[in-house]
Amino acid sequence: MSVSDRVSGGFRDIPASNLTPDLRAQAETLLQVLLAAEGLPDRGVYRPGEICRLLRISPTTLRQFCELAEHPAVRNPDPRALQSFKVGCHHRIAHAALVEWLARNQTFQRDAE
Repeated sequence: MSVSDRVSGGFRDIPASNLTPDLRAQAETLLQVLLAAEGLPDRGVYRPGEICRLLRISPTTLRQFCELAEHPAVRNPDPRALQSFKVGCHHRIAHAALVEWLARNQTFQRDAE
């Protein structure tokens, strides 16, 4: 993996996404709107409470999204999986991971039963 394939902002070993630039731009714009609506600053890393406020989800739901991304044996990860890392026992979510999640979930369609 080359340096150009990595996410910028100091987060090493996070692969760049395969999302189209347009989708990424829409997700970035959406995140900026959500941050402004909640009065939160634009940062490189967010705490769980901030993510819950932004996405209007419960802490339990956020924990489940983070756990979906943690399991190493998953070959086809769930679109709801949110990449995070831990500081002590607390999850932290990178700005780039949140943008990726927003973009992926804007296009996610459920299979018709």
